[in-house]
Amino acid sequence: MDKKAKILVVDDEASLRLLLSNELSRAGYHVDVAENGEAALRRVREDFYHVILLDIVMPGMDGLSLLRSIRSEEIISEVIILTGNASIENAIESMKLGAFDYVRKPYSLNELVIQVERAIAHQIANLDRQILKNDLKKTALGGNIIGKSKEIRDLRVAPTQSMVLILGQSGTGKELVARTIHDESARSGKQFVAVSCAALPPNLLESELFGHEKGAFTDAKTQKRGLAEIADGGTLFLDEIGEIPLAFQAKLLRFLETGEIRRVGGTKDIALNVRILCATNRPLELLIERNEFREDLYYRLNVFSIHVPPLVSHGEDIPALVENIIALQGFHKKFDAAALAVLKSYDWPGNVRELRNVVERACILSGQSVIGEQDVSFLNVRPRPVQAADVAAAAFQTPVGASLKDVERRHIISVLRTVNGHKGKAAEILEINPKTLYRKMKDYAIVSIFE
Repeated sequence: MDKKAKILVVDDEASLRLLLSNELSRAGYHVDVAENGEAALRRVREDFYHVILLDIVMPGMDGLSLLRSIRSEEIISEVIILTGNASIENAIESMKLGAFDYVRKPYSLNELVIQVERAIAHQIANLDRQILKNDLKKTALGGNIIGKSKEIRDLRVAPTQSMVLILGQSGTGKELVARTIHDESARSGKQFVAVSCAALPPNLLESELFGHEKGAFTDAKTQKRGLAEIADGGTLFLDEIGEIPLAFQAKLLRFLETGEIRRVGGTKDIALNVRILCATNRPLELLIERNEFREDLYYRLNVFSIHVPPLVSHGEDIPALVENIIALQGFHKKFDAAALAVLKSYDWPGNVRELRNVVERACILSGQSVIGEQDVSFLNVRPRPVQAADVAAAAFQTPVGASLKDVERRHIISVLRTVNGHKGKAAEILEINPKTLYRKMKDYAIVSIFE
């Protein structure tokens, strides 16, 4: 059990607060106390607690009211109700509100500690699958994420030790998400090591990640620590994980399962304490079907996945992003409403990376302090969104007598061409699962057309 877990004791009786605080502190937990519901609510808004021990009967905001507030604000702490009131109605109501358990006074301190340990175990298991719903108030492109849309808020994964697979198009900020996860974890004071798997030649990837011993190959004149070893105690970010050669994937899988590496040319296993974060802009499911990516490695990596949305899906964040880009670059300018409207109506195939370039270009070329619509007129604003009916009409120009398979193949190709090969949009228009689309593309030999 993790004895560093944080517990909040909420009770209006000072003697009971002191007793529980001392007992749980002796058990190795970090304990805070609050004398009433209002004080407790302030604490849980400012800090995260694994477990809240909550008395029901308190002056002012009672325990059930506090529990309702906790759940309405999507605070994911486990709550154990403590009360001398044996009302079955209160017990039922607290469980409906999501309390972990209901304990009647007087209770055994040993039994209470056991309940706390059970709640923490449940909390830690859930943290791997849940996302902290805090409002994002930090900046983007300078180290943290910015945005108010639901998709952007959902990028803040809880600071667990789990591996995270970050999915998204090129330029959406996948490395930025990885750095944010690292910065909000207990490993924030240690190394964050980013590795571009696509940038490393296949024959050097193992040596760069795991290191090599002196004499392991021709140019190995000295022993070299690998990037995984350098990241020991911190976070290793493997960008474009889909580019890792199939021959090396088995060794990577062994490292993920055992936490041990062996330098190239070495005979000794080295145990590491590294958190792995990965990212890809390629559909790993399709790579598995094409025997280019190991299925067991995919499931090992995909403990918790985050999809970083393309910029076009959260245009409401563009004004804040523009303001931040201008500030980071040191320009003393701003975009007017007409210019922002142009930016919001653009498709952004290059996502946030392209937005940054456009903002910098407009600021450099404009001689005015206010950037207007004419300063971003070089953008080709997207046409009206493609409708499924439009695609269907274009798709069924098929010769009479064609087989059903030929009709389906032509329809899939037509849809893909209409959306410029965007498989996610194509699957949505076709009303099928993306994995089904990938399979059909393979079956109909049309994968290579849109790679």
